[in-house]
Amino acid sequence: MLALAGAQLPAQAWDPARKATGWARVDIDGSIAFHDPASRKIYSWLKDGGGVFSEVDVSKLPQAPEKWVMDASLNAWVVTGGNLRFVNKANGTFFSTELPHEVGDLAWDAVGMYFSYKNETSLIEKKSFQTGEVIWATELDPDKEHGSKGGADQILVTPDKTLVVSHPGRFQVDLVDGGDGRIKGQVTFSYRGKPAPACLPGRGAMGWWLDQGLAIRAIPASSLPSLGMVGLLLAKEDLAAATVDFVPTGLSEEHSFIGMVESEAVFIAPGGGLVYLPIHPK
Repeated sequence: MLALAGAQLPAQAWDPARKATGWARVDIDGSIAFHDPASRKIYSWLKDGGGVFSEVDVSKLPQAPEKWVMDASLNAWVVTGGNLRFVNKANGTFFSTELPHEVGDLAWDAVGMYFSYKNETSLIEKKSFQTGEVIWATELDPDKEHGSKGGADQILVTPDKTLVVSHPGRFQVDLVDGGDGRIKGQVTFSYRGKPAPACLPGRGAMGWWLDQGLAIRAIPASSLPSLGMVGLLLAKEDLAAATVDFVPTGLSEEHSFIGMVESEAVFIAPGGGLVYLPIHPK
């Protein structure tokens, strides 16, 4: 009787707070979509909203997901194997469109998906949620000193639909109109009245701290030895003032930053699971 009662208990729901690994990015509503390699599903999850609220079976894909975004109906757009694949939530079927290069970063808003590519120049594309087709493409001028080799420009979308593009090795961003791809300007950050130092690419996503109007990146302290800090740092980039400040997190450099939920920075731990770190304006 005890064995039978145990067998009838429901299986424990997958919990990203303990098990999340790999790539992820916080959505504007605070939800996060995670891929679980064991079940071969992408789960949509909300910390304070009851946990997992949707799932998409991606087991029919020929390769494991690398990056992904959920549309308004919670179907999945998945980057894998050099393709962008639309996966139907109802039955797991998919169709594919080929991508021009390896994807460095992926961001989105309610209208479309934004891609930066790992190529010789800084190429940004916006694609439609309806068809996966290109809405616009913009190539940004590479920095003459650092170049864009290795790609991996980080991107985020602000509430006013400005695309912020951050380049490897430098504290400088390009601002692009999310509607039409027009280049709006460029911001070069200073640190304590001097030019910000060069650094390695950020670790993880670039997030937007809505309450403070700041772009947030995670930077390994080892790439900024002049600061005399250790572990993983958060770079708080003020676009209006063109200044950057650095905040020690107390976390190891192996943690990956995936975005902001209100005033908390969210990380995936190197051994799996989530870390929420409150940060302060000053």
